[in-house]
Amino acid sequence: MDRVRSSHSRKGISVDLLVNNAGLGDYGEFHSSDFAKQIAMVQVNCAAVLHLTHLYLKGMVERQRGDILIVASTASYQAVAYISTYAATKAFDLLFAEGLAEEVARYGVRVCALCPGPTTSEFQAVAGTPQRSGVRMEPADKVARVGLRALASGKHSVISGWTNWLGVQGQRLAPRHLVTRAAAAMYRPKHLGGK
Repeated sequence: MDRVRSSHSRKGISVDLLVNNAGLGDYGEFHSSDFAKQIAMVQVNCAAVLHLTHLYLKGMVERQRGDILIVASTASYQAVAYISTYAATKAFDLLFAEGLAEEVARYGVRVCALCPGPTTSEFQAVAGTPQRSGVRMEPADKVARVGLRALASGKHSVISGWTNWLGVQGQRLAPRHLVTRAAAAMYRPKHLGGK
């Protein structure tokens, strides 16, 4: 990736907007999961975000301008059984973005974590997560607009969708173990008695 930045520099290309949107998920019981896939998830959802951000942030700081949008998830606000690694990586993305936003604001660089809920994309099919009845999927273009608007207005994080925002706020009122138990009931695989 350093070669990419070097190539961009030689060609006079500067990156003013970085969108860290790549993400992997995996559904099921952790103990029976493909461990290589779990590690790959950490690499894509965390290490790649760090690498790309580090790669382009220095130039943004030097130019005293730039924007970085890091796509996290509403899962970043809680532990979620059966997608535990995914939720943990997205919590990393959220906290990294919020901390970095505060750190680089003095240089004219804006950083925002976008936290969507269920979104129309290929993510669920690739991750193997079940389609839950009654769950409204947000269109990807709407989620992207929410993130870009929040970034432009200087917010450090944003939750896309009113019902997603209410869900996150509501879980803050309940004990963490109850929130985790409720999320586990939603995601429990059918062969374990889930819906």
